[in-house]
Amino acid sequence: MKAVLLEVSHWHFPLYIKDLLAEGIEVVGLSDKSKRIREKYSKVFSCKGYEDWRETLENSSFDIAFAFGEHAEMYSIAMSLLTNGHPFSIEKPAGINSQQVNALSKIAASNKTIVGVPLVQRFGPLFDLLKSLTEEEGAIFQSSSWRFNAGPPSRYNEMRCDWMLKPENSGGGCLINLAPHFIDLALTFMPFVPDNIFVRTDNGLHNTAVEDTATLIMTSKSGGQATVQTGYNFPNSSVKREYSFSLSAKDHYVQSSPDGVAVIRSGKPTEFIKMNLDSDPLYGVYVRSFCRAVRKNEVFSSDLNRMTATMKIIDAGYKSAARGLAVPV
Repeated sequence: MKAVLLEVSHWHFPLYIKDLLAEGIEVVGLSDKSKRIREKYSKVFSCKGYEDWRETLENSSFDIAFAFGEHAEMYSIAMSLLTNGHPFSIEKPAGINSQQVNALSKIAASNKTIVGVPLVQRFGPLFDLLKSLTEEEGAIFQSSSWRFNAGPPSRYNEMRCDWMLKPENSGGGCLINLAPHFIDLALTFMPFVPDNIFVRTDNGLHNTAVEDTATLIMTSKSGGQATVQTGYNFPNSSVKREYSFSLSAKDHYVQSSPDGVAVIRSGKPTEFIKMNLDSDPLYGVYVRSFCRAVRKNEVFSSDLNRMTATMKIIDAGYKSAARGLAVPV
């Protein structure tokens, strides 16, 4: 398949390269505002680089696209790709609010266009384990807690993605950027639809224009709840980030452990499962899965519809943080 790559200075793009090449993808054009970046990757893929993503689309004949870019321009990029009619992947959050993402989702469904969004936790071993526990052992996870802390916001300056620290370009901080992966997991495995959201955000650690810490609580009148805590508050170090979680069911308790996951069942010995919980390798799994879905013209599970559900929670979260009160979804 022939592909175009749009706005490749995104920090996740390097995680795609190996698997794009392994899938035999022929890159025929790419774009980025940075001359240095587009020249670098034009050499890697032996293709022409453009300063404007619109030029890439106008001057390239392709079968599939992988789009990145600033959050505030994702809607325009995706709309152009939907008009083009070819399947494409677009980085999360695919827009700066649920209205944008929902509009894209409806058009994609109407046009039967395959669109992927890298909610990459869906492609990892933890997702498979939780799916097995719910489907094969009947576990109903009534509550869950997710905690993910990444490096300080200065890393976005170092990666030439300083737009991430400007709310008009990013739509927000760690809540819109990090939380989607874990909101998606919570929504997938909780047996209820949340009807109230409470969020507290703060930017006092680094004094950035976007939040560097966010705590989100989803609750339901049925009694279920999920907590997602994210932050840009992990120091620059050889250890990249902190990730921990727990899920509670009547006869099951699942929690992160130093080497992976512990599964505790009523009346049985604790099962310790060695598991790599690093999310970086999952981008490669996502790329391969998406390419194969496109080749087979199959429905792809990590799509704009999933992103819309997640963004509705995030929208409610920012409203809650602004008001200091729980708000309905």
